[in-house]
Amino acid sequence: MRSWRPHAGYHRSTAEHSGDAESIAFYHSSAWRRVRKMALQRDKYICQLRLSQKCTTIATEVHHKKPRKQFPDLALDLDNLVSCCWFCHEETKERGQRKQVQPVGARVFHVRDGLGDEDRPGGGGSGAL
Repeated sequence: MRSWRPHAGYHRSTAEHSGDAESIAFYHSSAWRRVRKMALQRDKYICQLRLSQKCTTIATEVHHKKPRKQFPDLALDLDNLVSCCWFCHEETKERGQRKQVQPVGARVFHVRDGLGDEDRPGGGGSGAL
């Protein structure tokens, strides 16, 4: 049996910040990865929040407008999701949950279907794995 390994777009602290098994299972699910990619592609990988002065404009995160824990029926609803950069996503969190430093190498995108790296803002790669 193959052991689990992080996939492209997986960020350990996102799934494990709450520490509960339900959150970890949700963020590892194929349904979440699929709808997450759809949200990023819909927003053309551009930050839609622009809350932080450090905004990079390149979206690497997907934020639930209505919190997943309070509205579980909207967790996979594309209309409840918005693409954003890491810095703006941190601005949406309560002060005690914010991280001060962006994780190094936390986001690497290689999209097999859809936009490749060269199609994204600031991209230039081949888009191939």
